[in-house]
Amino acid sequence: MTDFSVALFKGVNDQNNNEYAAPADDICLNRWSAHDRDASCKQFVVFCCCELSMFLSLFCLPFLIFLIYFYEQTNDPSTTRGSTNRPLFPRNNTMTTISANNSREEAELPTSPTAPPTMQAYQKSSLTSMSIDTTVDFSWENFKYDVEVVGNDGAPTMKTLLHKMSGTARGGRVLAVMGPSGAGKTTLMSGIIGRLQTDAKHQLGGCVFLYHTVFTERYKKLVSFVAQDDLVLGRETPAEAFYFSSRVRLGLTHEEATERTEDTLSRLHLQKCRDTYLGIPGLEKGVSGGEKKRTNIGTELITNPYVMLLDEPTTGLDSVNALRVGRLLQDLAHDDKRTVLCTIHSPSSELFAVFDDLLLLAKGHVIYHGPMSGAAEYFASIGYPVPPRTNPAEYYMNLLQLPLSGLEALWESWEQHLLSAAADKNMSVAPVVATVSTHNADLDRRVGEKGSSFMLQFTQLTVRAWRQFLRDPGATFNRAARTIFFAVLIGLFFFSVDNTAQGVQDRAGGLYLIMLNTFMTAATTGVAVFPPERAVFLMEQSSESYNAFAYALAKTVAELPFQIGFPVVFTGTFYFMVGFVATAEAFFKMLLVIILAGNLGYSFGLMAASVLPTAEAAITLVPMVIMPMGLVGGLFANSDRLEPAWEWLEYISLPLHDATCSYKTGQDVINYYGFTKHSWGTYVYAQILYLIGIKLISAVALWHHGKKKRGNLTFHHGIESREMTPRAVSWSSRNVSPANDDAREPMPR
Repeated sequence: MTDFSVALFKGVNDQNNNEYAAPADDICLNRWSAHDRDASCKQFVVFCCCELSMFLSLFCLPFLIFLIYFYEQTNDPSTTRGSTNRPLFPRNNTMTTISANNSREEAELPTSPTAPPTMQAYQKSSLTSMSIDTTVDFSWENFKYDVEVVGNDGAPTMKTLLHKMSGTARGGRVLAVMGPSGAGKTTLMSGIIGRLQTDAKHQLGGCVFLYHTVFTERYKKLVSFVAQDDLVLGRETPAEAFYFSSRVRLGLTHEEATERTEDTLSRLHLQKCRDTYLGIPGLEKGVSGGEKKRTNIGTELITNPYVMLLDEPTTGLDSVNALRVGRLLQDLAHDDKRTVLCTIHSPSSELFAVFDDLLLLAKGHVIYHGPMSGAAEYFASIGYPVPPRTNPAEYYMNLLQLPLSGLEALWESWEQHLLSAAADKNMSVAPVVATVSTHNADLDRRVGEKGSSFMLQFTQLTVRAWRQFLRDPGATFNRAARTIFFAVLIGLFFFSVDNTAQGVQDRAGGLYLIMLNTFMTAATTGVAVFPPERAVFLMEQSSESYNAFAYALAKTVAELPFQIGFPVVFTGTFYFMVGFVATAEAFFKMLLVIILAGNLGYSFGLMAASVLPTAEAAITLVPMVIMPMGLVGGLFANSDRLEPAWEWLEYISLPLHDATCSYKTGQDVINYYGFTKHSWGTYVYAQILYLIGIKLISAVALWHHGKKKRGNLTFHHGIESREMTPRAVSWSSRNVSPANDDAREPMPR
């Protein structure tokens, strides 16, 4: 912020610099004659008309343009919301099913005059890019993760969370990762896709392969990750979430994105709730938990990934919805040939039967890794047979919670099993190399596909931000009511101040409150905007959905009508009530300064929310910044007495300079209190530069958070991502995975 008091006093009080006719001890700034006051009443009517015109042009016109654009994007505007919202995309007359054996879900879908197409018909639809031509394996070798902790003696020591794990998620199959809390399920899931923190205190070792190709940053777009928590915008619908994802992440046209959205809605059986808000827990009702989970899956599925990783997708769901999600994952693997890997906790026997392969973990060690059908046979061979009429999943979970001595026996048994399985290693390598080359070319083709442009991302983010504003009329009403309340309060409290020295002091106090209110209310609004979207933003950044700078710019543009419209109402309400100079130039100068102050406050609040981890910390920072600015603003101390070391604060201070005077002209007051260092325009330009600086800091902070969330694939312990070797090809092709340098592990097929 700049020295607003200089700008306001120069803009508002420079218009009347003539000497006053009153005695010297009763002379004050900007005295009006009775004729001037009568003329000001007429000017007030004129200014009201001017304000109304400016409000319509600056606030309502952009709003109207947005509504026209939104209407053009809407293909069915005649549908009323009722229990749902107005659809953004047209409804299809036919609906596709997930699979023939999923009759329970199909019975809940609305009927269609034509028979629903089968899965094979779906894969032959016009949207051929949604199908996967070949299956790919997703493997990890000697995967280890160490973190620094404080030992019992107070000295730092390294704790191993993952102990040289090796495994493979086979293409076209569902791999379930099971284990008690602290087993390392989420750590493994996050590590193999590069989302773990890696530094001197967090060391990650091992290799990751996407079908024999070293998994690097360039291949991350082919692997999707669905978090355990349902990270969605509460006032967004499933159709809008899918459309946004297809436009921003894939760069599809409106027609292509609409088709992709419709296919995904049908695929996930979300037509019934396609236009229903996703909901805000505890505040607004929305779709069911199962529908919200499928929406989360759909936002990743719409990018057509080769590999899908899901962190406990059934947590918090009832048995029916959990089974529905499980069957969906099964269809994505079997019918779409995708590689699906998910963590699971205490599944029912029916859900457990959905999975093809099983990986059991305990204390960061592998207890079993192989086909689901072979787990019972393996545990029976080591003395732990599954009792009759017992849910195998529950039995395995009980085994994984044995005392440490029992767990050590389990993972030693598995290591012995690997050693015996490594005996047979006769395999031809040559035929596999050709397959690797073919698949690498296919992966490179997918990686080379062009995404969305910065302008497309900015446009879609702006539309989404505007949509969130429009669907929260309560917040807009509260801001409008607060603006009018403070404007009327200030106007009544300083109503028609006289032209004595006390009157000039009242004007100074009025300016103090005006600018303090403008900055504070805007700052608190900015602080409240980002935290509700923080989790969604970080999730979208982790998948590299869009540019963080596009997000920051979109939030700024979407807020502009409010940052212009509300200051117009605020200034137009109090300006003539207080009795400032009744000229157009003075009025619009004050309006410009207040608009800039509001934008500065909002930008500062957004910056604080972006930099700091919580909204509480951001709110705490606001008064800590305002107080130093207030001290150098001129109201409590003359600006000329500032030491050179503090002068820089004057240019970014709040408009708090004192304006008390007993001098003949307004210019005398400005001269006496040191407000003549620079012109009015200089302070305005300085404020604009300060505003740009804050915006850049916010954008950089958002970019940094996104980069940190995405993580990296940096490995330590001297185990680096290596080039493809014949030994590695041979191992992957023989369905074995080395658990260490001397052991191999049979992999599920």
